[in-house]
Amino acid sequence: MLQHSIDTCNEIASGLGKQNQAWEDSLVEIVENFREVSGSFFFKTILSIPVTRGTVREADALLELRNSQDWDGFGQALPQLIESAQDVIEQAGMKGVTLT
Repeated sequence: MLQHSIDTCNEIASGLGKQNQAWEDSLVEIVENFREVSGSFFFKTILSIPVTRGTVREADALLELRNSQDWDGFGQALPQLIESAQDVIEQAGMKGVTLT
């Protein structure tokens, strides 16, 4: 599931800077942090499933908004993905990382 979130965030971020560079930067940061924690023991346990599933849902919803070019909805949904991603990172043991 984490890899799905990484792939989806990469797809969303691709070329997004034309619309809003800060949005693209946030998604790139999520991907970088997900890659850093991807090998942690947390993702080999059942505890990772609920929190990671939330991120998958948020990323999929954001991709739909991007594909439909609903930029108002996108701007409102991105903070939800950032919050979900932050939860995953904290759960995986990187409590000092804060997404922007």
